[in-house]
Amino acid sequence: MTVLTRPVTVPRSVLLHVWQLEGLGDSPPVFGADDIYVSQQRRAEHDRECFRLLEQLGVAHGDMLTREFRVALRILAAPSRELYCWSTVNGPGNGPGDGSGNGPGNGSAKRKFAAAIAGGEGVAVQVRGDLVSFVGFEERHFIDDFVSELPQYPAASVPEMHITRAAFEQRDERHDMFAAKQPPEKQLEKLMKAPRLGVHQVYVAGTVNGTHQRSKPFTVIDIRDQGRVLTFTDGRGDIHCLPGTPANLAKTFLATWQSMS
Repeated sequence: MTVLTRPVTVPRSVLLHVWQLEGLGDSPPVFGADDIYVSQQRRAEHDRECFRLLEQLGVAHGDMLTREFRVALRILAAPSRELYCWSTVNGPGNGPGDGSGNGPGNGSAKRKFAAAIAGGEGVAVQVRGDLVSFVGFEERHFIDDFVSELPQYPAASVPEMHITRAAFEQRDERHDMFAAKQPPEKQLEKLMKAPRLGVHQVYVAGTVNGTHQRSKPFTVIDIRDQGRVLTFTDGRGDIHCLPGTPANLAKTFLATWQSMS
């Protein structure tokens, strides 16, 4: 059973105000900062306006949030596990540009989304401009549902690469132009310089022994004419690059949570 039985879309400014009224602490990073100032004289009126709108949306009764929406907010405020992403897709159809994915003048579509679980319940959110959409999901679909929110793009046919930071920094000094095959460091450099159609930065986070922990960023890159790769650095600063299959994404996120515990 999901905590929200239907999708709900709320203005971001209203959501952040109610978040503060509920005393939920820091809001999820994808919500952004609350940039609307309300004077002390207008605060009571502003509260009523916010709850009036929330009541119209079906997530409040008078000046009280519905139980379902309050639970959804608390899952986001104190998740046992969460994933969140800043996603940018470049190219035609997203504004002016030549579709190369690199350089000025290319249009881009940007959005932010997150998924969190706690107490057997799951909540996903998507932020577009000043609107935040909520939907409930079953905990067992947590990772699959999150990964499916990424734009569809085939995985790149590249080998897994695990490269020390020192080897990557010394790639030019060690390069042999007559070698039959490029070393992994040069292969990775070539991939990172290739035109991109999309970049999606993902964070893995969770609560361990009462403390909220967050990973370093995982970067999912959609490379033009080659496919999707997943890149990240580990605690030593070494660099990893994998084909961006849903299975590799899921495996990497799960391993990250395990390393936190």
